[in-house]
Amino acid sequence: MDSETRTGRTGRPRREEVYSRLDHQVAELWGRMGGLPSPAEASDIWEGIWFAEAHHSTAIEGNTLVYRQVEELLRHGRAIGDKELREYMEVKGYADAAEWVYGQAQEGD
Repeated sequence: MDSETRTGRTGRPRREEVYSRLDHQVAELWGRMGGLPSPAEASDIWEGIWFAEAHHSTAIEGNTLVYRQVEELLRHGRAIGDKELREYMEVKGYADAAEWVYGQAQEGD
């Protein structure tokens, strides 16, 4: 059923309708799947996001480390390749800040 049929008008659905659909979909998610995994249960997903975010965000600013170098640096603390120390430190600093932000979100504050 489209929004014109429900509301008698064309265009965007009413706010109440959007909230109602969201509530229904969240309830369905909980009922069907038991909700989203906790951050601890999805740690491998978060780790992949962390690597990709650190790589892409610093690359936008001109950092020349490739994804594999970023992953090795963050996973094992090893700098591989022959890049300047500044580039490794930039990625590490960004990743530490992103990890702190993720931690704040997990605590629910």
